[in-house]
Amino acid sequence: MSRIISSLTPLQRSATKLLHRSSLLVTTSTTSTNTTSTNTTSNTTTTSNTTRNYTATTPFSKITSNTTLPPTEIESLIKTSLEIDAAEQETKLYKDWKPGYRKRPLIMSHNLQDFENEGRLTDTKWIPQLAKRSGALGIKVGMMPVWDPWGERHACTVLYMDSNIVLKTMKPSQGDNYCGVQIGAGEYKKKNVTKPLMGHYQKCNIDSVTHKPPYIVKEFRVTHEEYLPEPGTQIHARHFVPGQNVDVTSISKGKGFQGAMKKWNFKGMPATHGTSLSHRSLGSTGQCQDPGRVFKGKKMAGRMGAEQVTMQNLRVVKIDRGRNLVYVKGCVPGQKGEFVQIKDAVKKPLFGTEKVEGKVVFPPLPTFEEEEGVDGCGGEGFEVMMPLNEIDPFDPPLDEAA
Repeated sequence: MSRIISSLTPLQRSATKLLHRSSLLVTTSTTSTNTTSTNTTSNTTTTSNTTRNYTATTPFSKITSNTTLPPTEIESLIKTSLEIDAAEQETKLYKDWKPGYRKRPLIMSHNLQDFENEGRLTDTKWIPQLAKRSGALGIKVGMMPVWDPWGERHACTVLYMDSNIVLKTMKPSQGDNYCGVQIGAGEYKKKNVTKPLMGHYQKCNIDSVTHKPPYIVKEFRVTHEEYLPEPGTQIHARHFVPGQNVDVTSISKGKGFQGAMKKWNFKGMPATHGTSLSHRSLGSTGQCQDPGRVFKGKKMAGRMGAEQVTMQNLRVVKIDRGRNLVYVKGCVPGQKGEFVQIKDAVKKPLFGTEKVEGKVVFPPLPTFEEEEGVDGCGGEGFEVMMPLNEIDPFDPPLDEAA
């Protein structure tokens, strides 16, 4: 019996053991009802011995002599139990799981064509971790209040998208290792552009006579080639949908050399009780003779600000298509007049919800089609507001008990 069980799979081993136990129970119950107590013991011992000899010399699929069930039902029970155990073990395997992704069953194949559509858009929901389109560049103009038709006030930061143009696209089919987009924004005087940079612009077919060279160039990663806009495409403010969330990245304001209280929010030294001329002091920074030094990374005074900061989940309150303005709710890091990077939110893009205009499930891919006389025309009257709340925020509902 041990040799046969060792040659089977773990699932088949469990099934044979269960079947063997059930056969013993059936034989003992049948013999006890038909014979006396003395004969019962002898019969049970003989039947148990016969079952042991039978299982040792009979294949796995023919253990049916000591049971009342027909062989077909026994085989079906074994197959169903094996299928159930296999399904339970497959649900516990998440070999392809990565941090930030949902756990899904593993797909194994030796054909690369089976993985071409892996991680792409589904028919129901936009997943920003798996499907990523190009972003845009904007200039921080400042902050101003925006009132919606309900009369609610929203503190917004105005971002001006100054002539965003696609310079170059990177594709794996062309020898690149990833999909990406190079976007240039702003204008630069030709005499101030270096020759290597001007050579790059000429390779990208940027006519320096009709279009001035861009002031800044940034690259955005894209997940798939079909999300890449064509070189020379203009990206306007309608690239983003009113009501969606965006992530804005820029360089924060430089504060210079600051103390520990301003930089790290330390409380400082006591104001009285012998404290003299060290009220905003850092305090003790190290230990005694052991280790006798200050550990690296200690929060001390130093330069503050001038670092890359990303503000996440900022909602697009309004879009001015004529003047290429994006009104984002909340504050944006950086000085006024500096360029910022605007991308779809990774955590809460809000696509497919009532908060986005038209309840769109997918954003414009690869970008919104330009409408002549509207997008970038410089005129007024082409503003698009985010969807409003169905309930008036200043008129709370009455209690049902009252």
